[in-house]
Amino acid sequence: MRQHVKAVLGVVRRRRTISRYLDAHDARKLHLGAGENVLPGWLNTDLHDYGRRDLAYLDVRKRFPLPDESFDVVFSEHMLEHLTYAEGQHCLRECRRVLRSGGRVRIATPSLERLARLYDGGGLQERYVRWAVETLAPELEAPLPGAVVNNFFRSWGHHFIYDPQTLRHALEAAGFVDVAEGAVGELEGHLTEEPELNRYETIVLEARRP
Repeated sequence: MRQHVKAVLGVVRRRRTISRYLDAHDARKLHLGAGENVLPGWLNTDLHDYGRRDLAYLDVRKRFPLPDESFDVVFSEHMLEHLTYAEGQHCLRECRRVLRSGGRVRIATPSLERLARLYDGGGLQERYVRWAVETLAPELEAPLPGAVVNNFFRSWGHHFIYDPQTLRHALEAAGFVDVAEGAVGELEGHLTEEPELNRYETIVLEARRP
């Protein structure tokens, strides 16, 4: 009974949060999977509330509780890889639905291509391997690219890791156009303690709703 009441109150609170945001902003920006990187002026949403009152509950695997063509920008960071490819396509189609014509989506996600380049060696790649093994506790505690790649696919609830070509295809299949790669750091808050490693690990693609 308590869980039911809590769920109902959560839905009511979410509706009020969304309604207040839409009423207060003409230029509307939606942040999916915000976690603790809450952005001022955005409707920050997440599957978990992390004990914060400034996050609205939103499950990207379901229809967004938002009106059609109501936002100018949608942003997600290190979230899409936690979905299966089919769930990711649903999420991207929902992003397109809630964006106004000409609105833009910005997706930051780990790069499968960069993980593969760990095998090339080099100072930054070797530093990333050491950091990943020491910090992320893979199954094999040895500074080897194989340990990092296997761990990346099996840890943190990851389901599908994109390379730039696959993410471009996913965005275009969801109805977006003008897909282009962006620079990491404009909005991203992932690995703030290791910005160089975040730039190595992460790709950003932006696209427009026609």
